[in-house]
Amino acid sequence: MRPLLPAALLLALTHAGQAETPNLSPNQMGESGAAARLILAQQAYERALSGGDPVVLITAIRLARDVTLRGPAGWTKSTEGDPAPDAPEGTRAAPDPAGPEAIGIAQGLAGDDPDLQDLVYDLDAQLPHGRLPTAINATATLDPGQTDSWTLVLAGEAGAEIGLIGDGDTALSLTVQDEGGTVICAFPAAQAPALCRFTPARNGFFTVRIGNPGPARNSYRLVGN
Repeated sequence: MRPLLPAALLLALTHAGQAETPNLSPNQMGESGAAARLILAQQAYERALSGGDPVVLITAIRLARDVTLRGPAGWTKSTEGDPAPDAPEGTRAAPDPAGPEAIGIAQGLAGDDPDLQDLVYDLDAQLPHGRLPTAINATATLDPGQTDSWTLVLAGEAGAEIGLIGDGDTALSLTVQDEGGTVICAFPAAQAPALCRFTPARNGFFTVRIGNPGPARNSYRLVGN
C-alpha cells in the first residue's frame, strides 16, 4: 500500500474524533524505503567528498541512481516570513549524487587507478534495470528567517519516510506534525540530511515544516515515499 492517498478519499474515510489522538501507530516500520535510500546516498556522498574516497562516492551514486523520482503531486506549500531579496545566495545548489556532476567528481577521485576508473565507467555507461523504488522529490528555496510548511496526506498503517537534504550553505530544521499538532519528529537546525520514519495509525494530513535560521538563502530537497 502506498502511503499517499487522494485528499478526497482521505476526507471520506477519516472520522473527526480520531484527530484528537496522536496519529502515530505503535507498529514499527520494516525495511528502509526509497526516501531513506536517498538520505543514505546523500550521507555517503558528503562523506566521500570530505574524505576524498572514490569507493564511497561510487556507492553513493549507485544508491541514488537506484531510485526513480517523481514530482510531489498533492503536496501543498506555504511560506512564513518575509522574503530577503538581498540575502546571500550561498555557493551551491542542493547536491545530487545521481547527477552528472557526481560522475565527474568520481572520475577525478579515481585518478590513474585502472580498477577504479573501470568502476566509474561502468557506473556511467550502465543504466539500472528492472523496476526501481520510487520516491517523491520536491525542491524549493528558503530565505533567511523563513519557514516552509508542506501539507501532505499519508495512509494509515503504511510506513512513511520524509527526508530533508539542504544545499549545505546554511543549517535547516525539520519538524513533522500530525493533523492535531502532535510532533512526530523534530530535528534542530543542521547542515546534515535529516530523515523522519514513522507509521501513521490512520489516514491523515501531516505538516512538514522546514526552517532556515541562517544568514543565507538555502535551496533544498524534500523527499518522501
